[in-house]
Amino acid sequence: MNLEVIEREGKRVLTTAQIAQAFDADTKSVTRNFQRNIAHFEQGKHYFALTGETLKQFKGERQNDATLKFASNLYLWTEEGAFMLAKSLNSKQAWQAYNLLVSQYYAITRELQTAPNQAALPYDEKRFIALESRVQEIEQRLKDVTLHSGEQRRLQRAIGERVYQLSKQSGDRPVLFRALYTAIKERYHVGSYRDVKQHELQDALKFVYAWEGGVPV
Repeated sequence: MNLEVIEREGKRVLTTAQIAQAFDADTKSVTRNFQRNIAHFEQGKHYFALTGETLKQFKGERQNDATLKFASNLYLWTEEGAFMLAKSLNSKQAWQAYNLLVSQYYAITRELQTAPNQAALPYDEKRFIALESRVQEIEQRLKDVTLHSGEQRRLQRAIGERVYQLSKQSGDRPVLFRALYTAIKERYHVGSYRDVKQHELQDALKFVYAWEGGVPV
């Protein structure tokens, strides 16, 4: 697939299919993670949504792109949006993309710290300030990113293992499952275990493994 960057409203963008290829993921995972965390993305800043005539025109300009053939709507991702998706997907390639941004930030930090005359580096300083702002913004937004599908399965397995450890007979298990899922929702103030935040996963696993409540007598 061609990963050539497209221009949209003066910003470089990539399609969801291109993002999926670059991050070694599938388009469904990319879209699902975005939809679960859509409140943390800003249209026009992190992505553009194309529908109707706008999408038709976009397809017409790229008639050789088979991934667009049946699309009824299309997302185009800016650089900032791509880094947001990278962290939430949690694949090796996605982590590399996110780490690239952080590495650029700290490389410029070191340049400024070792420069004999910081006033002689106005361009680098501007780059540093811009990158610092982007890193801080992305990290703040990523604190609210929920579990991706692989992390959800990991938490589900832990719940299943704990329930089987505690159950005295198979009839106890439905009650235990309900009790443990309820305990998770109450602890993390979520409507579903799927809405637990990524940065809370390790705590959630420890909580599950240590859970003793709700055992039938």
